[in-house]
Amino acid sequence: MTKIGLALGGGGARGAAHIGVLMELERLGIRPSLITGTSIGGIIGALVAFGLRTDDLKALFKYFTVGNIYGLPGGTAALSTNTKIEKILQDAIGRPTFADLKIPLALVTTDLVTRKEVILDEGDLIEAVLATMALPVIFPPVKRGKHILADGGMLNNVPFDIARARGATYVIAVSLSNSAPYGTPIEESAPPPDVISRALAFTKRRPTLQILSVITDIWSDVTLRTRLALTQPEILLEPDMGTIGIFDTHRLDEGVQAGQQAVRAVEARLLADLDLINSELEDTHTNL
Repeated sequence: MTKIGLALGGGGARGAAHIGVLMELERLGIRPSLITGTSIGGIIGALVAFGLRTDDLKALFKYFTVGNIYGLPGGTAALSTNTKIEKILQDAIGRPTFADLKIPLALVTTDLVTRKEVILDEGDLIEAVLATMALPVIFPPVKRGKHILADGGMLNNVPFDIARARGATYVIAVSLSNSAPYGTPIEESAPPPDVISRALAFTKRRPTLQILSVITDIWSDVTLRTRLALTQPEILLEPDMGTIGIFDTHRLDEGVQAGQQAVRAVEARLLADLDLINSELEDTHTNL
């Protein structure tokens, strides 16, 4: 039987594209047997593994605005606390453990002490999500046992190799890197409703957030290409994110559409691959 692994990459607000990908996979009747995720890919992967459907995901993602997820000041370890996003997640799914999930899940983090990749697949789910999404400087790292954990994207932003290592026979990976050149204007959202949003929006007048977006794209691309040289997923989706930056939470619909288009572009190949695999399995069973 084909074991489909879905590897969801990091990319902040571009994670809306993951919702579009999931919508199309759902339309095609393709359900992952296991999920791996990093950063926003870890958040969405956790919600899907828990049992949220794509319409629930899209509705929840609308709450992922600058004002709703960033809490200033964040203390000595980061610009923002993670308490706001923790509350959003807890209100949505409670406080489950990995054992409560309907689909096996593995989240990628980076240990700031050992500087090595740490895979989380047991214990408190939301704590693990806060760790995989802890973008340095923006969100605080999470202490978990002997580890001090931060965003897994520093070492493995699209963890398709983890899906393979966990038994996936057909891996669909989604990379959210943005190829727009530095200097592309950041599109403004509606007037910020609160002090936190205004503070972050002010930085858009300078290239601060754009620089961070570019830096994350650079390290994400380097780690992805390095891993692709060693092993490859069957399908690598790279939605066209245009000028969507990692903080552009107001561009939800654009991101969703980009994810949908990425799947539609490979739909014929995807279905042909799975049909071939399934027919080969049927032949094998017939000959037994």
